[in-house]
This record gives sequence, C-alpha cells and structure tokens, in this order.
Amino acid sequence: MTIAIMSFLGVVIGASLQYLFTRYLETQRHLRELRSNAYLDYFRSVSEQVHNADFQQLEDRDPLGKVADAKARICLYGSRAVVHSFAVFENLGATLVTAQQRAAFVAMVTAMRADSGVVPPPEGRDIETVLLGSPDE
Repeated sequence: MTIAIMSFLGVVIGASLQYLFTRYLETQRHLRELRSNAYLDYFRSVSEQVHNADFQQLEDRDPLGKVADAKARICLYGSRAVVHSFAVFENLGATLVTAQQRAAFVAMVTAMRADSGVVPPPEGRDIETVLLGSPDE
C-alpha cells in the first residue's frame, strides 16, 4: 500500500514539475521571439526609410509610425543593455553621420545580437561594414 501511494505521489510530483518547467521554457521562448521581432522590425523600418528617402513612394504612408512602434516594443521587451545602448544612440541624434553615431549604432546592434542569443558576436568593424558600408564612404 505504501509503495502504491509513494509511486502515485512520485508521478504527480514529476508531472507537476514537468508542467512548470515546460511552461517556464515556453514563456522564455515567446519573450525571446517578441524581442527579436521588435529588433528586426526596427531595422526593417529604418532600412525602408534609408533606401526610400522619398516617403511618398512608399506603399506604407506611415514609416515613422512603424519606427515608433518598434522602438516602443524594444523598450518593453529589450534588455537593460539594449535599451541603454539605444538611448545612447538616440541622444547622439539617431543618425549615422558622425563616427561617434556610427559607433553607437554598432554598439546597439551588438547588444541586440547578444540579447537574442547569437553567439559568438561578430566584430564591430564587420557589423559596421555590412550595415553602413566602409567608413571611407
């Protein structure tokens, strides 16, 4: 009788722990997905603006609204390091004219990659070259 009760309790405790761990992992996966989508949407919106400077030609008539939405989601889901690096970039004017602004942008992208779990991170110089072109341009 004692063996049956202990076996039953073992099954109940095991199932409960499995449920809790699965739920926790699923919540973490969903948060990581929301975070990554916010980062991608920000870069997509900024890229659309950069490559289509004439907003009248865009199919979407509210490109700044898309950027604002992505920024809000980054502030909501992003880690402390990402939000801080984003704030530094914004304080510098959120443009890519000066070397300091470009460095802040690369630092923001690097923080976003680290926050998304991409390991190992590429060199900052490589990110800058791919996203912004060579510094001489």
